[in-house]
Amino acid sequence: MRRVDDEKLIEMLQDGTQQKAIARHFGVSPQYINKRIKQLRSYQEPESFSKLTEKKKKFVLAKAEGKSNVEAVKCAYDVTSNESAKAMGTALMKDPDVNVAISDLLHQEGIGRRRRIQRLRAMIECPDLSIVGKGLDIANRLTGEYKTDDQDAHMSYVQNIVAIIKEIQLRGWDEEKEMIEDKPDD
Repeated sequence: MRRVDDEKLIEMLQDGTQQKAIARHFGVSPQYINKRIKQLRSYQEPESFSKLTEKKKKFVLAKAEGKSNVEAVKCAYDVTSNESAKAMGTALMKDPDVNVAISDLLHQEGIGRRRRIQRLRAMIECPDLSIVGKGLDIANRLTGEYKTDDQDAHMSYVQNIVAIIKEIQLRGWDEEKEMIEDKPDD
């Protein structure tokens, strides 16, 4: 059984009752009341949600859970194809009200922009190079250093480099050096 009636707590706060008096009323410590108030505030929708439709709210909540644009659109809207979900997700992410709501929700949960940047920095400075690579990838996406039009060309280029490195590892450096020198220019 809960020690505090949340509705009565909210009513007392709105009437201007001090937290110490509320604690005495319920027979609990002021720290418990403070903790409960913080919990109740974390369940409230940010003020920026008032500008959104119900479907946009569902989209924002899905994005805050870490879902992709397509997955978030499928959770919130009735879409018939992945292409329409992708187009709608892109359009929604360009909506300033949606972006503000996502930012407010993340901030309310204690993972605002500054905290996320700190965690990203920790990834980039990690001794495990696979984690460093993932961190750099995320940072490059955030700053827009990857161009979506050139994504396939970039991946092809990376795959060619990986193939050359594997070939060098398999054959040894001397044979690869000869192979590169004998190769005609394109």
